[in-house]
Amino acid sequence: MKKRSNFFPLWCAVCLFLLPALVHADDWGVITIPAGKPVKIGMGTMLTGDYASLGIDIKYGASMAIEEYGPIKGHDVVLQAEDDGCAGPPSVAIAEKMCNDPLVVGLVGYMCSGGSKPASDIHNKYKVVMISPSSTALELTARGIPIFFRTCWNDKIQAKRAAAFAIKNKWVRVAVLHDKSDYGQSLAEDFAAHIRNAGGEVVAVEGVTRGDKDFSPVLTKIKPLRPQLIYFGGMAAEGVLVARQMKRVGLRKTLFMSDDGCFTEKDFIQAGGKATNGCYITYAKEPDAVWVKRFEAKYGPRQTFSPQAYDAANILMRAVEKVAKKQADGSLVIGRKALRDAVAATGYDGITGRIAFDAHGDRTGSVVKVYKVVEEDGKRFFKPLVF
Repeated sequence: MKKRSNFFPLWCAVCLFLLPALVHADDWGVITIPAGKPVKIGMGTMLTGDYASLGIDIKYGASMAIEEYGPIKGHDVVLQAEDDGCAGPPSVAIAEKMCNDPLVVGLVGYMCSGGSKPASDIHNKYKVVMISPSSTALELTARGIPIFFRTCWNDKIQAKRAAAFAIKNKWVRVAVLHDKSDYGQSLAEDFAAHIRNAGGEVVAVEGVTRGDKDFSPVLTKIKPLRPQLIYFGGMAAEGVLVARQMKRVGLRKTLFMSDDGCFTEKDFIQAGGKATNGCYITYAKEPDAVWVKRFEAKYGPRQTFSPQAYDAANILMRAVEKVAKKQADGSLVIGRKALRDAVAATGYDGITGRIAFDAHGDRTGSVVKVYKVVEEDGKRFFKPLVF
């Protein structure tokens, strides 16, 4: 009789031991959500300070998406929102905290480009995906960071669109201001470059400081240069003051134009009063009207990026549901790279339109429209222009 080898049973035992690890192998490792624990979606947005209304609006958008989506494979989904201050240091601190929380599958944020840039380095280190609804700076998707996506646009589109609108209207003598941020400065400088390339004249490029309240010195300096248009790259807290103080220093015939940071009824139109009449602002195509009505019934008037935050949260949850594997003990196992790849492969009809991402994490097919603040029947509002 042939002697039986002990190798085969031993090999079977080894395979049974290694099978769970082989099944869940992922180049970037896995996230395990224990039974009874929630799936956490992190968020970095501004919850206090000058831009809090914009940040809270973002929080509401993601909260609404999570509430409507419901549990993922038996696990509740919760939003953990932190105040990123629209700045680098707090965003980095939040990134370290979120990326070391074993229940966090990804993050919606950060609100500002100046926060997203350093925070994305932390997320890339730990391979935790992030989808920003509002960080539009050019360089964010030019750095080869594979975990960064955005449901807003790249500012190279916004700057080009704004400059084309100015040239079409023959506003070829312009002054450019910015708030020295990664967002505002890069956008303003790109706008200036497009004006020059089209044969226009940029009579001044000046930086102002976030948080300052008096911009009359720089406006007084610009006044003798007789610009037809002042373009401001930055946020509404400063932009609205520029629009108001232009009139005070005598720049009454000079037009004001700015970016999505000023597309807020509360912090720009209401705060600026009649001084904002006739101002031009660039922003995305308006979101689905039915969704806006539903959102405003729950949270009050929307501000700027709640629709993009709503879509970002939905994209992340859909990706988690796609790749999460339910275990016999009730836990979920989610491959980090598999999750990133599912986000990258997004083809989603959101409330802001069709969303897909290019190889750099930019949203493809982004549309930037020009709005004008008008007053009709005693009400001031952003009116989309045909352009």
